[in-house]
Amino acid sequence: MTAIESLVEMNSALLSIIAHARSGALDHAWRLFRQAGLDNVDDDPAVLSVRGRLLKDNARAASGAERQRYWREAAEAYRRAGEIGGTTYPLINAATLSLLAGKREQSQTLARKVLERLASGKGDEDTPYYLVATKAEALLLLGQIDKAKTTLAEAIAKAPRAYEDHASTLKQFTLIVDAQRQSKAWLDPHRPPRCLHFAGHMTLAAKDDTIGVRLRTILKEERIGFGYGALAAGADILVAEALLAAKTELHLVLPAPKVRFREVSVARFGSDWAARFDRIVEAADSVRAIGKKGDQPTPLAIRLAAEIAMGRAVMQADMLATEAVQVLILAPDATTKSGSSGWIGSAWEKSGHRQYVLAAKRATAKAKEKPAPADDKSACLMAMLRIDLAGADPDTVTTELLPRLARVLTHEPKPAVAPRWTDEAVSIAFESPIAAAQTALRLAKTLSDVPGLRIAGHYAVVHRAEDRFGGTAFLSGSETLRPKQMTASTPTGAIHLTEDFVAALHAATARDRLRTEYVGELPGDTAEPIKLFSLKA
Repeated sequence: MTAIESLVEMNSALLSIIAHARSGALDHAWRLFRQAGLDNVDDDPAVLSVRGRLLKDNARAASGAERQRYWREAAEAYRRAGEIGGTTYPLINAATLSLLAGKREQSQTLARKVLERLASGKGDEDTPYYLVATKAEALLLLGQIDKAKTTLAEAIAKAPRAYEDHASTLKQFTLIVDAQRQSKAWLDPHRPPRCLHFAGHMTLAAKDDTIGVRLRTILKEERIGFGYGALAAGADILVAEALLAAKTELHLVLPAPKVRFREVSVARFGSDWAARFDRIVEAADSVRAIGKKGDQPTPLAIRLAAEIAMGRAVMQADMLATEAVQVLILAPDATTKSGSSGWIGSAWEKSGHRQYVLAAKRATAKAKEKPAPADDKSACLMAMLRIDLAGADPDTVTTELLPRLARVLTHEPKPAVAPRWTDEAVSIAFESPIAAAQTALRLAKTLSDVPGLRIAGHYAVVHRAEDRFGGTAFLSGSETLRPKQMTASTPTGAIHLTEDFVAALHAATARDRLRTEYVGELPGDTAEPIKLFSLKA
């Protein structure tokens, strides 16, 4: 093998290792790293940086002395990469990780080297933002807080709307400040704009100046930059118009295809609402509709759309190291938060996020009668898992793996639909996405030695039916096929979930939130691809 061929093969191996690490298959990523002989490489900055990345992931999953050890080993890998490669990225990582490992002197020595390299202008081809942000991080590690504050402001000024970059820096700075046992309040003014989830009653007046003023005040004071919700007549449209007027991003999640939703939830309240709906849809940054053509906005679909919108607001806030808040607009005589709006408001309160509840005027005219929905008692909202064992030996599956898998599934929580075995996978479903996610993690840990194990999950409205041959319940509908489609691209040892599943996890209470990371897209049945996330311990 020539030197060039060897380099290509190594780079290909590194890309695969990083992909597995991002997918949450950390044990498999380490196996690939060792199988490629990279654990013995000590003179290549790319290999050392990947080693540092894997050790950082180990540290995040560990605690106590074990976490300290991983921080220390990750710092050493990055330090060596920085020395060989001559760039500041691995060196600043080494400096911060040294602090987290309790090696303050080493951290400050490395931070000074970073400042020296930045001053020389050699060896770095990073963006203007990151060059200045790296300087701010080094100053912070040296305890020069005032200079770090000024330099961070300079970095943000170079790319004021690079919110994801700002968030990455702020997360790193938070780790440093916590390790230094200093106040992190000074970071708050630099955080990206907040995210808003909105909902409320439909039977509201088309014009309400008091609500308009209140909304404008909230959006300004909270520095709202992103809005998520549906677009029914009433509260939804009032908030969406205020968000557009404030020039924020608007992301809509409709509980039915646009034409049907407009007919049932907007137009029957009056032509003015319908015209406003059309203008907002045209101006929105994204519009997601649940269901297939002709579907109505059923209570289950409304709940699913609300969970997705709430979860996406929290996911965006987490990604940007900022905060998610909710505005709920109710009719003035609503003594309790009843119906869908009540469930949405209660769910948000339980999640631990802040909330504004506003009272608006009721509409004087009555809406046209709502079309009667088809009675479908088989419909249900389920978090579905597929545990794929296609890569394992068939005889081993029967004699060893299925009994092991069955023992794991005997523990709580109890599934809503019992496990079903095909010729290559076990399917199981839960009413709670949290229960499904916890089960997936337990299975992945218990069966980590199984060749080719892949787990995929989806959350959707499906149909429950009875097996005419076996007498047991099973799920049907196009959405039940999604996990099987996903396993084809899921790396060995990983758990991949759809965005809807992950959004529902984020909409749940904060203490139940699990660690997820965006990994890519899967072509969908429509023009819109399906976003996939990894689930990690």
